[in-house]
Amino acid sequence: MSEEETFDIFMFGLTRSDYTLSSVSVAWSKEWAKTRRVFYFDRPFSIKDVKSDWSFPQFQHRKKALLFGLNPYKIIKLGNVEVIQVTPMISLPLNFLPEGKLYHFLNRYNNYLLKRVMKKVIKDFGVKKYVYFNSFNPVLLPRIPKDFELQPIANIYQSLDEISQESYISRHGIAAEDYAMRNCDIAIGTSSKLCQRHTESSGKTVHLLANAADYDTFANAINRDFERPKEFISFTEPIIIYTGHYSDLRLDHVLVKKLAQGFSHCRVVFVGTYVQEDIEKHGLTSIPNLHFIGSRAIELLPAYLKHAKVAIIPYACNELTKGIYPLKINEYLAAGIPTVSTHFSDDIGSFEGLIYLANNDEDFLKKVQIAFEENPQLMLGKRMNHARENSWQTRVRDLEKIIFDFQRQHNP
Repeated sequence: MSEEETFDIFMFGLTRSDYTLSSVSVAWSKEWAKTRRVFYFDRPFSIKDVKSDWSFPQFQHRKKALLFGLNPYKIIKLGNVEVIQVTPMISLPLNFLPEGKLYHFLNRYNNYLLKRVMKKVIKDFGVKKYVYFNSFNPVLLPRIPKDFELQPIANIYQSLDEISQESYISRHGIAAEDYAMRNCDIAIGTSSKLCQRHTESSGKTVHLLANAADYDTFANAINRDFERPKEFISFTEPIIIYTGHYSDLRLDHVLVKKLAQGFSHCRVVFVGTYVQEDIEKHGLTSIPNLHFIGSRAIELLPAYLKHAKVAIIPYACNELTKGIYPLKINEYLAAGIPTVSTHFSDDIGSFEGLIYLANNDEDFLKKVQIAFEENPQLMLGKRMNHARENSWQTRVRDLEKIIFDFQRQHNP
């Protein structure tokens, strides 16, 4: 790597570095850490998190950094690579405030805390060049300000979802993301709909860099020698699986119930985080063959896919999901498991021929039955090849090309 190409990565997003599910910002960092030094600035804990998260190990090991600004660094393993986890001090909870002078005044304090720990990183680690990557956290440091002592070679902002449809973050996020898109150096989106909308509103090019797969982790999972997960040991029935957060906004709850009832001879398993109140209000806790087992580390997910028959993406078709390119789709393809999805976006539609796409609830159940009867070995090579082309290694290579092009244009 030439001197001109040498730089560190400052990653900052909504997801913290020790989040147990698949995460876009963690995935970028994991791949980048193979060739570059990565500093992962965790989303700050706020004062209100102290009570709710105090007993959690993720909070306890950060306690001195959070409360006193001491020992903010920790080397953490992401698969086979290491990144430097950076913990800012506790921030102020501000989302409840209305838009106005008080909100922006206090948000400057939260920005100050993040900038302060970044300056400390630059000094302590002798950082000379870096790229700043903000992954879908526009309300906090969407770009490095121009009066910052050491400027990045590029400010990158990434849009992950249709922010207007996310009730919590949209309160201040809509205006903040518009600012982030207009003022970043390199704008990227994870779906064609997001890129189109932001290009039209910002007047600048928004690059499509869709979510990808940790290919080596998931590759050929259906044929690898993984032990049966302990939750599956008592199951004698075929397993239908979903991996990822059970989102109240994204999932089609009626379809999930129909699926569990229509395939009562199977186990329908959701591996990932969920909110108990959400699954209760939709009547999902009383269905005997429907299971929510909580989150598992990404390195464990291939074993769950190996011992399942069919993977599903039962998303609702709404304004939020129209802008989603799901992270899990290329993981499923890399694993080789037959997959059934609702036709919720143009991007998921591009997978026709590799997965089964359903246009309504009845069609979804029909496609699940067809997927059960499929010999997955016949499609394995085609699915794995597509996932390999959509790996994080490919995404990092493509983004670095954009970064180098930006450098040449602005530093001839």
